[in-house]
Amino acid sequence: MRRGVLVVWCSALAWSLVLAQGSEGQDTMRTYRLPGVQVVEERVQHGGGLTWISPQRYEELHAVSIEEVLRTVPGVYLRPEDGMGLRVNIGIRGLSPTRSEKVLLLEDGIPIAPAPYGYPELYYHPPMERFRGVEVVKGGAQILYGPQTIGGVINYVTPLPVRERQWELRVMGGSRRYGSVYGLVGFRFPGGGAVLDGLYKQGQLNRENTGVGLWDGALKVWVQPAQGQRLLLKLDLYSERSQATYAGLTQAQFEENPFQNPFRHDTFAVERYAGQLRWEWALPAGSVALTAYGAHLQRDWWRQGSMVRVQTPDGRDTLVSADNSADPGNYPGVRVLPDPNRADGRLRRYWFGGLEGRWEQRLQTGSLQHRLVAGARFHGERQHRYQIRAQSALGRTGSIVEDDWRWATAASAFAQEHLSWRAWTLTAGVRAESIRYRRFNALGQGGDGVSGYTHLWALIPALGIVWQGAPEWSLFAGVHAGFAPPRVEDVIDNAGGVTELDPERSWNWELGVRATPQRGLQLELTAFRLDFRNQIIPATLAGGVTSALTNAGRTLHQGVELALDVDGAQLLGLPLRVLGAATWLPVARYQGERFSVLNPSVRITGNRLPYAPEYQLSGTLQWRPRKELLVQAVLTMVGSQFADDLNTEEPTPNGRQGRVPPYTVVDGTLEWSLPRWGVKLVLMGKNLFDRLYIADRTRGIVPGMPRRVVVGVEWER
Repeated sequence: MRRGVLVVWCSALAWSLVLAQGSEGQDTMRTYRLPGVQVVEERVQHGGGLTWISPQRYEELHAVSIEEVLRTVPGVYLRPEDGMGLRVNIGIRGLSPTRSEKVLLLEDGIPIAPAPYGYPELYYHPPMERFRGVEVVKGGAQILYGPQTIGGVINYVTPLPVRERQWELRVMGGSRRYGSVYGLVGFRFPGGGAVLDGLYKQGQLNRENTGVGLWDGALKVWVQPAQGQRLLLKLDLYSERSQATYAGLTQAQFEENPFQNPFRHDTFAVERYAGQLRWEWALPAGSVALTAYGAHLQRDWWRQGSMVRVQTPDGRDTLVSADNSADPGNYPGVRVLPDPNRADGRLRRYWFGGLEGRWEQRLQTGSLQHRLVAGARFHGERQHRYQIRAQSALGRTGSIVEDDWRWATAASAFAQEHLSWRAWTLTAGVRAESIRYRRFNALGQGGDGVSGYTHLWALIPALGIVWQGAPEWSLFAGVHAGFAPPRVEDVIDNAGGVTELDPERSWNWELGVRATPQRGLQLELTAFRLDFRNQIIPATLAGGVTSALTNAGRTLHQGVELALDVDGAQLLGLPLRVLGAATWLPVARYQGERFSVLNPSVRITGNRLPYAPEYQLSGTLQWRPRKELLVQAVLTMVGSQFADDLNTEEPTPNGRQGRVPPYTVVDGTLEWSLPRWGVKLVLMGKNLFDRLYIADRTRGIVPGMPRRVVVGVEWER
């Protein structure tokens, strides 16, 4: 079957390119506009799941965390960590959500991960305040970006000046020390425009002895040096200081106080600088774009050492271990507490940059319409991992326990052809990746240092088809190869040796329908199947957190997702609107002959994958009794999940195994607009009923965010 897919894909792409070349002499009367920085511009041609959160919808959500926005997208699972979306954990269609490493996240088409090829874990996320829209793309369109093509692409869209003068000011304040001030100034000038925005944000996180203060600023300037051309410069600056811990709670600690945090001296600091320069040129029926980009991220996480203590039945407190073990064991009554004589500074530096060229052309040969997108990218990145062990909780100097440099360079090329005939659109594409890895361990061989090198390449095809059966509905289907490269440390070990760790590979299938049966009613229903030939999992497991990975073999994900939009004003003349997103994932299991990483003697074939809830539901109800008034309620339901590959049901004393129970959270918003002055007054309640729930068990129990009430004023002219 896989060989057949490749044959069909190659035939379709070759045929399309030959026809396109044969039409070069034909007259093309259309003038193609300069594209924006969105990933997918033409929904009707997309042979896979696609969600576009428009600027209006994005604003109406009145979210304080990007997690609240993404929960409204079918197929997307958010595992909360801090309650403010500082470190988001996104899983799509049952894939592991840890650090969002299975998802390609972009801002205006540029990756935001610290090192997109060699270390995609997301320890930084841009503030949601600077976005104006979100695209979530599944299916074959992922091959135009990469390197990950497994779960999906999430692209955040930032604003360009749309008026001669534009001002925005938003001031928010609320419970749990929440506060934010966001300002934007935009203006147009002859032949261009500029936008400057800035943000200060603070607040307590989801536990005691935690908090954050961050600054963010962005400048975007564009000019038109010639007719049909645009030059865009974008610069970003982000600075964060957080009191944030890594350790979760044991079962005994959670029962005593679910929001406690004994590690009050843990700190997390992030600095990030990024920029891109993009040149666009509109051609007759096409366009060319050339983008240079780069970013530097500095992440310093100081974590106090830990020790394990057990309270015996007679009330005595006994020290079990003081070795800072990642796994505290499962002694009844076990507690993980701070060690006053140790702190570890995990100091990380990341640099990446690249150059990408992209060409798009529209052609017609007889009754066939073509849209070809092709391009290439050269990308390089470097990491420096440095760890210091201090001899006190507040110490910031000490012995060096890690000094490691890692590099990845990649060259990629891609092409995708949309071929339309009457009601049919066939899309065929391919992406080629060539990646070189290098690692230098400065502490290896007794301090003399040791190096290692390796290389891998991949060919990633995609095929999709859309049938527009009527103006009101269309059917789509697609198949593409999923690919995710391994991290540098997973293919080159500390001694410089090359490990036999393969990239993650899968075949991803989709079948769906998009329909607008009548005015005011829209839906998209998609069935999906992710069949992994090789999925990467931890080699040793302490509740799911480890640095060493291994080939896991086959896994299977199958389910259905639904997006629904019912506009009562258009449908029934009522001032109501209902938006829904539902995901049913009945199959997310280990395939083949599989054994547990917790207990290698236990066979886990057929067990459910951790952190893959069977169902999710997001529902939004909007009521507009008057044009100026919006009353909104958002319901989020998440089904139960397993926290380990053994599918342990009962909670273990260390808090890291056992079911994660289902939970339901309700948010509410009241918005009053004063259009004469361009002012909006907003009252928001997050987790209105103050539901206590377990969000995560990977490193101990982490609770979800308790209730937060926020009031705000928004002014826009």
